[in-house]
Amino acid sequence: MATESNAVRKTGAGSSYTAKDFILLAVFGVVIFLFFMILSMVLSFSIDIAYWTHAIGGIVGGIAWVYVAARIPKKGAMAIMGLIMGIVAFLMGMMWTVAVGIVVGGIVAELVLIAGKRSMPAHIVAYALFMLCWWFGQVALLLFASDSYVQMMVSAGMTAEYAQAVIDWSHGPLCVAAGVCTPVGGAIGAFIGTKVFKKHFAQLIG
Repeated sequence: MATESNAVRKTGAGSSYTAKDFILLAVFGVVIFLFFMILSMVLSFSIDIAYWTHAIGGIVGGIAWVYVAARIPKKGAMAIMGLIMGIVAFLMGMMWTVAVGIVVGGIVAELVLIAGKRSMPAHIVAYALFMLCWWFGQVALLLFASDSYVQMMVSAGMTAEYAQAVIDWSHGPLCVAAGVCTPVGGAIGAFIGTKVFKKHFAQLIG
């Protein structure tokens, strides 16, 4: 009976959401998003490192993300947090592709967690893919609608020359390197998170 109870808690099967769950998902979703937004602002002084935000920030963000995933091991939890983060991104005036990337990433992460029965390796893969989807949403407009991106940046007060420099960067090798390193950074962050969780928060799921 105890084994069955632990299994239910680990997979989230048969458990319903509480107001506390939604509050926790919303708070951590906003905090994680704001962390990345601030880091992006810090790194944006250089075009060459501006789009490494997710690769670098994923190492720190993974700890918080894994904590939430373990604290609320219920089906759909990470998709809900992804939706909340996507809404925040949209309300903050981010490119619509960013919001879509976050929401899709949350769904992908949730599917990986379900398929992996919310194991520790599943958390690592799920977060790595979440970060990759978020990053791709960030650069999608640069890659596939560069003219729209330039117009958007000019409307926001940037110079056309700066916007074009960003476009040129997105079609170069550093963009590819950033894309490869993003899930790697996410995996490292999630791995650290699983170790921290295992040591300090194991009682959360029994």
